[in-house]
Amino acid sequence: MSIPGQTSQREGQPAQQRVERSEREIESTRSAITEDLRALGEKFTPEHIKDEAAGMAKAAVGAAREAVSDRVERVEDSLRRVSSQTREVAHRQVERAKRNPFALAGVGLLAGLGIGLLIPVTQAEDRALAGPSRAIREQAHGTLAAGRDTARRLRSGIEDAAREAKEAFQESTQTT
Repeated sequence: MSIPGQTSQREGQPAQQRVERSEREIESTRSAITEDLRALGEKFTPEHIKDEAAGMAKAAVGAAREAVSDRVERVEDSLRRVSSQTREVAHRQVERAKRNPFALAGVGLLAGLGIGLLIPVTQAEDRALAGPSRAIREQAHGTLAAGRDTARRLRSGIEDAAREAKEAFQESTQTT
């Protein structure tokens, strides 16, 4: 903005000086633009793009390895917990069998008796042992029924232990 009665500095300069100054400013701007274009050209060379892509690929591989390693550690921890819990359940079952060895022996005896009942009887054995055989069979059927009850109770205990181990495993995998 000019004050009336005064001439601005530009107006006071000769026209030739203003032109030269404008040309210098244009040349300076042109040099800056040329330098920026040259830098951009170097940044987008095939070699530079390849190096950038290789760097990103290495970073992605490193992140993937770290994620896999972390997941493997979590799975190993879960397996250790499940293994420990399984050993604990097995130990409880062994202790249960130790506290009641007759039940375990009874189950074994019943299994042998059941197998023996499946073996076919010869005619000579049937004639010679018809009377005692019937009595033994009836007694065996009664014992077998009692043994089934014991086996069911043991089976139920084992199923409960297996269910506990399964639940513990599922809980451990859900927390990881």
